[in-house]
Amino acid sequence: MKKIATFLLSTALVFGLGSFAAQAFAAGNDGEAGPVAAKKKVTVAVIKAEWCSACKKVEPIMMELMQQYGDRIEFVMLDVSNDESTAQAAAKAKSLGLSNFFEANKKKTSTVGVFKSGRQTYVTAMNYNKSDYETAFNRALS
Repeated sequence: MKKIATFLLSTALVFGLGSFAAQAFAAGNDGEAGPVAAKKKVTVAVIKAEWCSACKKVEPIMMELMQQYGDRIEFVMLDVSNDESTAQAAAKAKSLGLSNFFEANKKKTSTVGVFKSGRQTYVTAMNYNKSDYETAFNRALS
């Protein structure tokens, strides 16, 4: 029960009040050895901005997928809403060993990347098809 409450709280923090919250970001296949690569867990990274209409369409899909896959996949957000949040996201991406993905996609809001053992296995932008994500997630998990 405590795990469910913690998950719901973290989901609310990440997706609170109808928009992605300014959370961490993990994504990229830049060959840097970082915590994401070391975990050998599947990570889904979302580049988002509060002003992005496409992000608002992706948000409910990601919320459903977080509930469905949250125990097997780490979901992280990289907020590029303004200069300050972009700088924080860049620092977070660097700390995770995922700078190249961030640098390549920081101006492409609503981009979602899937990573397994630090390697990019899927990337898409402005994709509102839940089944595309499920397919990518299941491939990464297998």
